[in-house]
Amino acid sequence: MKRITVYKVLCVVGIIFPWLFIAGFLVRPDASITLFMTSIFANQAATAVAADLIVSAVVFFAYVYYEGRSIGMKHLWMYVPATLFVGLSFGLPLFLLMRARKLEGRA
Repeated sequence: MKRITVYKVLCVVGIIFPWLFIAGFLVRPDASITLFMTSIFANQAATAVAADLIVSAVVFFAYVYYEGRSIGMKHLWMYVPATLFVGLSFGLPLFLLMRARKLEGRA
């Protein structure tokens, strides 16, 4: 399978899989941002996962900035909301997809 096709599939998986769990949370009658944040940091294991994702996202944003600029990609800001509102599981393969397209001269 071509690299671009793999990245496209990973983008779809990166949207659907996490949002299945988010949707399950949002249908709760007591769903709120406060409950969401409390749940993310509910115990040390959950906090470790959240901290790992936060650090990974910051590293990813630095990579997007430096790599994107070095190869002349445009609209680098779009990977921030893609990551913050969907997840790193979407933002990262989206960037890799657009990077591959740029390097192949298609973006």
